[in-house]
Amino acid sequence: MFPRWLKQLVKKSPVLVALYRPFSWRLHLFQDWWGTKVWTRTREVTTPLGFKLTSGLHPAYELMRRGEFEVPETALISGLLARSDRFVDVGANLGYYTCLALQSGKPALAFEPQPQNLRCLYQNLVANGWQDGAEVFPLALSDRPGLLSLYGASGPSASLVKGWAGYSPRHHQTVPVSTLDNILAGRFAGERLLVKIDVEGAEYGVMKGAMHSLARSPSPAWLLEVCLQEFHPDGANPDFIGIFRLFWEAGYRAYAVEQPLRALSQAEVEGWWTERRSAGETFNYLFLAADQAPPA
Repeated sequence: MFPRWLKQLVKKSPVLVALYRPFSWRLHLFQDWWGTKVWTRTREVTTPLGFKLTSGLHPAYELMRRGEFEVPETALISGLLARSDRFVDVGANLGYYTCLALQSGKPALAFEPQPQNLRCLYQNLVANGWQDGAEVFPLALSDRPGLLSLYGASGPSASLVKGWAGYSPRHHQTVPVSTLDNILAGRFAGERLLVKIDVEGAEYGVMKGAMHSLARSPSPAWLLEVCLQEFHPDGANPDFIGIFRLFWEAGYRAYAVEQPLRALSQAEVEGWWTERRSAGETFNYLFLAADQAPPA
């Protein structure tokens, strides 16, 4: 989970991407060392959103503590929660959005495989008295159950994609993996689900393991972070257009999370794929069934 300002800066400047890649492994070696010294320390604050938040000292978390983290996404999720029955947080990190859902009175499922983030997530649920409000799954999601390597041992971000954002392949850990379909199978019938997926490049695997969930009735609302030309070790995300096609084939419409929310045509996104460069400043996309209106 990189800070929004950094993602937008990289998105605006392909030159920065080119300069970053040759030195990225050194940066992440430093991050792993520094993480053991500083970022593993935590502090608790009450956020302007009203819930208590325990987090590490990484600068990205300072935005969360001040209530300034991903402001458009936070507003969008708040609006979607008002018309949802349950929140599914895939890549929950320390539980910022899980806490937002629980504060709104919505039960939540939180998936997070990284041990440091999990410790903060547990602390946040306990500190707010929400021990019974959320189901926490200490695992990653993909297209099949098993074990996978998680790259990025410290700081706020980790990925199942080897080489994502320059993470050193020397620093990884083995984590358990399941599928969203396995977890949701036969549960929450008739409920309106809101699913948020932020898994640093591994979104396609998550969605391939969620095809039955995609076809649920009522249709869930899906909020995904999907990068095209940023952070991927191959220079472009080979699964970018595949993710959109999964949703289009299931009858969903795509929206760019901007202010205001912007509907995307299939032709526009196909054009991004052809040019290997997306328009706008967002990495986050909302997918709604054709019979669902976007929030105002």
